[in-house]
Amino acid sequence: RHHDIASKVRSVQPVPRDQDGNYEMPVQVGILVVLNLGKVVWDRDAFHNERYIWPVGYTVQREYYSMIDPRQDVIYTCWVSESKETPLFHIEAEDAPDAPIVAPTATGAWTAVLRKVNQIRHREHSNSASGPDYFGFSHPTIAKMIQDLPGASRCRSYVMQHFVEMKDRHVRGVVKKGRGGRPSIEMLSRGQRALMASASSSSPSVCVSRAGDGQNPVPDDPDEPRRMSVATLTHADSASKGGSC
Repeated sequence: RHHDIASKVRSVQPVPRDQDGNYEMPVQVGILVVLNLGKVVWDRDAFHNERYIWPVGYTVQREYYSMIDPRQDVIYTCWVSESKETPLFHIEAEDAPDAPIVAPTATGAWTAVLRKVNQIRHREHSNSASGPDYFGFSHPTIAKMIQDLPGASRCRSYVMQHFVEMKDRHVRGVVKKGRGGRPSIEMLSRGQRALMASASSSSPSVCVSRAGDGQNPVPDDPDEPRRMSVATLTHADSASKGGSC
């Protein structure tokens, strides 16, 4: 299995870097807007496996069905924090900033979202979700950006992957479809409002999904991290007012 991961070549879109060599944020990658790549916790095995790395502070936004209004699509902010020796996966909906979902796995968090989405729409669809897909960890371009972070090569279980940038004609097609490059002004504006709503929310209502399966939410430990850093909001705000991607 390690050989399969290491030998596979994955195609990625080019992402501009600043003068210090860091990726410029925010950037549109597929249906996700990446706001922050976070920091690799290489010295704790719970923060990576052979295929994925879960950096603390990693933050993305995406549009998905509302858990409250069956007629609406809303912005979801997904981010990673740390609790003791393990990562926590947060999901905050723009129309429910005071009721974030937190789980010990990305799959557990998104399974909880899908369950609520299907319930209010009276759908008999499966509640199963691929956390790495919905959080973006499985997307080749995001995987490469995370692998390029300091400390990624020191993750003991992680298998370094091989990537190759798309040819220009493929890149142009991705950007034309709105799946690459700088996010649209509309998406940035909606994302900003979602972050501001989350930052201003003061409700202690936080749910943690037991065993990572998205079932039986329980109240979170009040000492656990609840919100993304305001620095993320500030960073996204400055990026939306200027710069290029």
